[in-house]
Amino acid sequence: MFQQERNLVRSDTMNWKDILKAEEKAHCGSEKADDEKEEFEKKLIGNQKRIDANKDGKITAEDFKLLNKGKESSLPEKTVKEIEKLTKDVLREIQKEGGALGMKNLEKLARDNPERLKEVLTKLKKEGKIFVHKDGDIYTHQPSRGRGFTA
Repeated sequence: MFQQERNLVRSDTMNWKDILKAEEKAHCGSEKADDEKEEFEKKLIGNQKRIDANKDGKITAEDFKLLNKGKESSLPEKTVKEIEKLTKDVLREIQKEGGALGMKNLEKLARDNPERLKEVLTKLKKEGKIFVHKDGDIYTHQPSRGRGFTA
């Protein structure tokens, strides 16, 4: 009985460092499994090596920026300038019309190349600079639901 009380006193006087050390010793080998998981997660699998543009063994935002630069540079410089000019013209036309307009207004800008206009509109939509209503109208702001009469 005296021995049990003495053990209690020792456990009561243990500080937090001793408790942590005791817990580490009591580990049942699960930390090895954690290391194996980390090694598994670090490896690039399959075609992920193609995505790793800077060859650092990780897929990061920098890799995607490098890959996107590669796509843009594959276009001729004249085409890139043409797309930039058309993009500015489209945004200027939408602003001139008060932030909303239909496709007919924009078709005047790209009479000679309607496919290029579609490319520019798709690019602007992905960037979040324009929004297309279900009726086909184009906005520079997110169209809100109407406040029509409900009875």
